[in-house]
Amino acid sequence: MAIHWARLGRDARQCSRCRLACLPLFLTFAPLPIPGQTAANLAQRDFARGIQMHQKGDLQGARQAYEAALKLAPRRVDVLTNLGLVYSQLGQREQAVRCLRKALNLDPRQERVRLNLGIAYMRGQEFEEASRELSRVVAAQPQNYAARHLLGLCFLKLEEFDQGIAELEAVSKAQPVNLDATYTLASAYIKANQAQKAEAIVEKLKAYDTAEAHFIVGSYDLTILEYRKALTELKRALALNPNLPDLHSQLAYAYLFTGYEELATRMFEDELTINPQDPNAVALLGCLYRQAGRVEEAAALLNKAHEQRPDDLDIVFQLGLLAQSQGDNQQALKLLQRVEEKRPDDASVHIVLVRLYSKLKRLEDVEREHAIVDRLNAQGKNAPTVKERALFEVVGKSLE
Repeated sequence: MAIHWARLGRDARQCSRCRLACLPLFLTFAPLPIPGQTAANLAQRDFARGIQMHQKGDLQGARQAYEAALKLAPRRVDVLTNLGLVYSQLGQREQAVRCLRKALNLDPRQERVRLNLGIAYMRGQEFEEASRELSRVVAAQPQNYAARHLLGLCFLKLEEFDQGIAELEAVSKAQPVNLDATYTLASAYIKANQAQKAEAIVEKLKAYDTAEAHFIVGSYDLTILEYRKALTELKRALALNPNLPDLHSQLAYAYLFTGYEELATRMFEDELTINPQDPNAVALLGCLYRQAGRVEEAAALLNKAHEQRPDDLDIVFQLGLLAQSQGDNQQALKLLQRVEEKRPDDASVHIVLVRLYSKLKRLEDVEREHAIVDRLNAQGKNAPTVKERALFEVVGKSLE
């Protein structure tokens, strides 16, 4: 299972891949008020005041001004749109969607409104809903490369790599000087384990001393198992932008592979302060806590990881190890046998089962598992991905 991808951004005027708070504001403007319509005049005044505050970054002030305008003019699409944007930026997902949906009901041709609805869903981590709305924008406006960029990100988040890469390649081809698109495409190749395609982009990015460039180069180095080089690149990225999403997770992997487990733990913890739902940080920090004997914390994180990815056998494996460490051998056996059934050539599972069957005095099962381990070793089975290597290294130390 691949783990590397970046959701990177430039500034508030460019399409961001990492922090949706950096996405541009698609502000619309109302026509001049008609003389004699007092309510319309007052609504226009409040709307203009909201725009001014919005542009200054005063989200609460903008919200209040837009809400005042909406009370006076409840069917103004521009007011609904901007209020929806503010709600989205404030993390009020339900209010944002409600406003933007109402605006679309009033004027379904407003593709900018639909784009902002997709962005609101992305902010709420609702990537299936976001991809549906963004797909409609792209179908109506194939040359809307901001929408195609975001749609590519949604597909990546949904692990639909081919579709994501197709959208991102279209953006990169149409806008070859767009570094954001370049960063995202390189990240997509890395996430999809297409290192050869990533290599050409990575070589170009080495000329840039930006956090995003160092992040991509470091992630690529992790993929090709150049851990020391990855550590250098990712530490430089951290110095340039400590708030770059996914950076602490990638740096944690680099520390883990180079033997700095305490620093790896700290980096995963830092990642979760930035993105509490990051699935890789949740799972691997749970592994490290389990290894360190922090059982309650490990259980909380590993169970959360299992909720996020119920079919992820790496997480099921870790839950089996946790149950074993807690003395619940029957639960451990149930979980590990589930992994064994789906991944019969995973030597690490059979190694753990040897020990577990030994505790349960099931000698015939011990002999069978020993024979399987010997056969797999002779065949040179298992070429794990970076994530699996991380998990195996943590597991391996727990078995010594």
